[in-house]
Amino acid sequence: MSVLALLTLIGSPLLWVTLVALAYISMTRIKRERAMFRSRRRPPKSDWIHFVWPSLLLGVLASVATVWLETTVNVEWLVTFTVLYALVVLTMHPRFVSPAFPLLVMLAAVSLRDVISFGPLDETVAQLAEVGWPVYALVFGVVTLAEAVLLRWNGNVETSPTLILSKRGQFIGGHVVKRLWFFPLVVFLPPSFGFDGMVPVILPIPIGVSLLSTGALPRTLLGKLSTYRGILAVIALGLFGASYALDVPYAGYVLIALYVLYELALQLIKRENRATTPVFINGNRGAVIVDTLPGSPGEAMQLIPGESIYKVNGTVITGGSSFYEALQLHKPYIKLEVLNLNGDIRFVQRAMYETDPHELGILFVGEPMSPRLRLRKL
Repeated sequence: MSVLALLTLIGSPLLWVTLVALAYISMTRIKRERAMFRSRRRPPKSDWIHFVWPSLLLGVLASVATVWLETTVNVEWLVTFTVLYALVVLTMHPRFVSPAFPLLVMLAAVSLRDVISFGPLDETVAQLAEVGWPVYALVFGVVTLAEAVLLRWNGNVETSPTLILSKRGQFIGGHVVKRLWFFPLVVFLPPSFGFDGMVPVILPIPIGVSLLSTGALPRTLLGKLSTYRGILAVIALGLFGASYALDVPYAGYVLIALYVLYELALQLIKRENRATTPVFINGNRGAVIVDTLPGSPGEAMQLIPGESIYKVNGTVITGGSSFYEALQLHKPYIKLEVLNLNGDIRFVQRAMYETDPHELGILFVGEPMSPRLRLRKL
């Protein structure tokens, strides 16, 4: 049976569509970073590592629960879910990659089947109705709970620096959180395909997040989103648990509302972010740091995104270009005055070595390296 489950995973078109989407997201990230900063922030393999870990661990834990509960769907439910989810993934926008969207379509169709005629799909909708709402609540609950954990645990790790334009045409820095996670979930089909017992199936559920952080550090925004996701997950799992003890009235409509709130929570956070004064913006603070490259002298000096370098060996600087000029004047030893996120000054000292790169691996807010690049507007 375990071999059969693995075959259902490998044979699922949803898995292969997700791998294509992941490759596309990784490729576009690297292309954008090189056009803006002349260097990628991290190699492509990091996207694949984040894709598998730690979401695979959470998927295994969730599958233990679904196997213990003998969560069962039918073939029509499985095919419809896979097709709808694959279409969502093909948009190449991770913000839509969630079971909330295919489940919303499926549950809405089931709820409206007595009001609306679906023509040639009437039989399929009738088969979908045979799968009770507790399955919708359980799948949405465990996946959304895993997403809440991943947002806090892994979401702010190795985010991607970016540059955008304000409404006034001013360059602003930011961080893009654009990630796909792999969450395998085991469900069962009733005895079919010549098997006498329940047939295990592994659903290769991708979980996606896409968020541009300008008004706060990524950790802050992801923490808020994680809280909203966690609340929705607890409500869905609470409905599932209640189904064992009582008949929950209008449970299907409550789930539809949860699916809608899933998207509204993200829109609320994005609106709040856009309305907040950007963290990564040039002013009278010197050269604002968007990020540092891994393994670079800038990272070794513990320079933090959002901080700004105000002076180099006593010389006041106004941006990235003046920083490089001052750097050349004060070799082989530099002393930086850095304004932290609270506006306090701290000093960073370091010897300059011949092996050090010219930029020290520091990415500043400023004009992108490629003049042909069209920046996104805030």
